[in-house]
Amino acid sequence: METTVIPFHGLRYDATKVKGLVNVIAPPYDVIKPEEQVALEARHPANIIRLILSQPFDDDTDEANRYTRAATLMNQWISDGTLVQDTTPRYYIYDQSFNAPDGKNYTRRALIGLVKLEPFENRVVLPHEKTHAGPKADRLNLMRECHANLSPIFLLYADPTGDIEQIMEGFTKAHRPEIDCDETFGSTHQFWCLNDTERNTEIQNLFSSKPLLIADGHHRYETALAFRDEMAHTGLSGYRYMMVNLVRMESPGLAVLAIHRLLDNLNANQIAHATAKLPEVFEVHKLDTQADLMAKLDTLKGKSPAIGMYTADNNYRLLIPHSTILDQLDVTLVQETLIKEMFQVEALADHISYTAYADDAVAHVKGKTDSVALLMNPTPVEQVLEVAMAGLTMPQKSTYFYPKMATGFVLNLLNR
Repeated sequence: METTVIPFHGLRYDATKVKGLVNVIAPPYDVIKPEEQVALEARHPANIIRLILSQPFDDDTDEANRYTRAATLMNQWISDGTLVQDTTPRYYIYDQSFNAPDGKNYTRRALIGLVKLEPFENRVVLPHEKTHAGPKADRLNLMRECHANLSPIFLLYADPTGDIEQIMEGFTKAHRPEIDCDETFGSTHQFWCLNDTERNTEIQNLFSSKPLLIADGHHRYETALAFRDEMAHTGLSGYRYMMVNLVRMESPGLAVLAIHRLLDNLNANQIAHATAKLPEVFEVHKLDTQADLMAKLDTLKGKSPAIGMYTADNNYRLLIPHSTILDQLDVTLVQETLIKEMFQVEALADHISYTAYADDAVAHVKGKTDSVALLMNPTPVEQVLEVAMAGLTMPQKSTYFYPKMATGFVLNLLNR
């Protein structure tokens, strides 16, 4: 089945009315802490946070609530010219430059367009994680009121020859960015409007044979599918598409971090059971320091499954699985073998938290007799694609594409 990625009439802040566009963007809604929400609201009265994460009130009702307030505010911004819709369809190019925790500097380039919504069984847009109902209900309520994509989701595409990026590079070399923001939310931000019919047709044709992998945004994609079905009676084509950031998976600007697991609220028997069982499944190598452990893990990256384990008795262990289970992904080994079988954890949500920083994981465990840190290498993007192409899913938080992309550069109206 053909993949459809099209240019669109983006809805954007009018830079002549909104001075300092850096003050109206925000991180994705699902990573914003309450204190950060307050700070973002204070940055500018038109900050996108007021749409993507409107504050609830104690007296909210079915008729007046955080979702209806977001829709009212968005429509007000359209009416007063704060937000203006582009007159011609186009793609948008979004660059982020950043220093990753591995010490390297990256520039990640995304193409923003609309993808035609297809159910997962059509094998056009591929998931790699399972989702939960709660976040989908929240985003569906917001979509029902706003009839808009307020932020793009993040998809990956394979393009070994780099044809699509070459088209983008030709455009960005010849044109200054319309938005050029200094570092904020962990990266700088540059933004171009690719308002070129010939180039856009080339890009659309190049995407037609490419499956797309959801890197971040599984909940919002499923929400868009549900809303498309709800609005099918209108006959409006806009509901059949959603706004996406598309990044080439072979790009040197794609930084993928490990997501380490923290186990809490374990009893002494669980820890003793796991420690005793380790040699049955793993070669267990004891190391002296966190630095030694992380260096050993790094040497095995892309070569062999390997897991680091730190316990509150100040023991660092490198776990390398015996050959009988070498074909399992690290994240699967951690969740299914270590956490569920060895630590005998059944209610995962009650015991697991996550961090991308090994220092934070080890610091969290020090002195806590009921805690364990499981340290990991990043999951290679190629493995994520293999799993998705096979119709399988991975444990939640298997990948962390660093950093998060900012929200607010462009919105997509569904009903116009």
